[in-house]
Formats: sequence, C-alpha cells, structure tokens
Amino acid sequence: MVWNNSHGIKVVEEGVYEAMKKAVPACTALIHQCNKGDNTLDDFACQAAFVTCNMALTSPYQATGLNPYDIRKQCEVRPLCYDFSNVEKWLNLESTKKSLNVDEAQSHNWKACNFGINMKFHVDWMKDFSHYVSDLLNAGFPALIYAGDVDFICNYLGNQAWTLGLEWDHKAEFTAAGSHDWKSGAGVARTSDGLTFL
Repeated sequence: MVWNNSHGIKVVEEGVYEAMKKAVPACTALIHQCNKGDNTLDDFACQAAFVTCNMALTSPYQATGLNPYDIRKQCEVRPLCYDFSNVEKWLNLESTKKSLNVDEAQSHNWKACNFGINMKFHVDWMKDFSHYVSDLLNAGFPALIYAGDVDFICNYLGNQAWTLGLEWDHKAEFTAAGSHDWKSGAGVARTSDGLTFL
C-alpha cells in the first residue's frame, strides 16, 4: 500500500519500503503463532506480533505525517487526524447523556480516542476473526467488506487478500466472480453468493 497503491503514490522512500518488506516474514510468523490457540504463550506471541508488526510496518508510515485514513493528506489533528471536538462536546452534554440513558454514576467524558481502552485490545489485534464471517455467510447472511482506496490502516489490498482467501462454502464462486465497476467509477466490487468486497 505504501508503494504499489491504485493512485501510484510512493508514500515512503524506497529504502524504507525495502526495510518494511524485509520485516514481513517475522511479522507473519508471530501472527501465525498468535493464532495457534488460546494459551499464555499464544497471548505472548499476539503481543509480540502487535509490537513487531506495528513498529516495522505502521511506524514508518506514521513518521511521514500522512493521514492513515487517506494517503493523499497530512494528518491535521492528532491523534485521529480529524477534528472531533464538536462530536465530543455534543456527546458530553448532560442532555445527550440523559437521552442516551448514560448512567451518571458510571459516566466519564466521552473521547474520540482513549488509548487506555485501546491498550486492552492489543492481544486481539493480530487474531484472525475471519471464521465469523465464514459462519455468517454459510448460514445465509450476506456480508459487505469495504475499504477505501486511499486508506492505509484498513487498506483495500489487505482486505481484498483476506476476502479472496476466506474459507467458506462459495469461495470458488467468489474468486471466479471477478471484479466489476461499481456506481459508474465510484469503486470496484466483487460479489458472489452473499459476499461483496467493495
């Protein structure tokens, strides 16, 4: 995504890109270890994968100062690159909390980004949850997986790869479906048997 994206934008210098590529095997090995089972060793591997992969593959991107949700733009307002101050003000109004039935005794101010809560999910970051999508599809529930073509953090190349690799009853049909234009050039989609990747 930092070097071969649909917009032809070279996000990092070539040497940084090469270093990022060299880090992929160690990152991938830790992710595989993380997903072997549910024991303390696997949790350690998940934590190690989180640190190793983020340091090698997202930190170089962050160092560019670009917006992780749009590789064409600078990150303007830290930490999420967008100004959520009006949302934060509205959600912290007493009238809003009352309308949402927020328990005043348990209430804290809402924040767009809470790194304390974020840290509690680090063990899950490298877990493979795609089997839940397979279960839904196999039970007849349709699913839409979408990604923007300039989003680095949830990039379309990775999302395309996991949807094509997804093990489910109609994997062959989905793979054979090929991509088609969506909304007269607004995007590209692949659809088959209830799964759409957009």
